[in-house]
Amino acid sequence: MNENPRLTSVVFRLNKDRLETLKDLSRETRIRQSEYLREAIGDLLEKYEDRLMD
Repeated sequence: MNENPRLTSVVFRLNKDRLETLKDLSRETRIRQSEYLREAIGDLLEKYEDRLMD
C-alpha cells in the first residue's frame, strides 16, 4: 500500500442515517470521520487485493 502523506479530497453521497451514526461514533471516540473512512476504504481494497492484481 502506498503510504504517501499527500491526501486528495473526495466527494460522495452517504445515506443520512449512516452519516449520523458515523458522526456519533466520531464524537464518542474523538476520532475524525475521515480517519474512519480512510480505514474502511483501506480494508475494502485489501479485501479485493487479489482482483486488483490481475
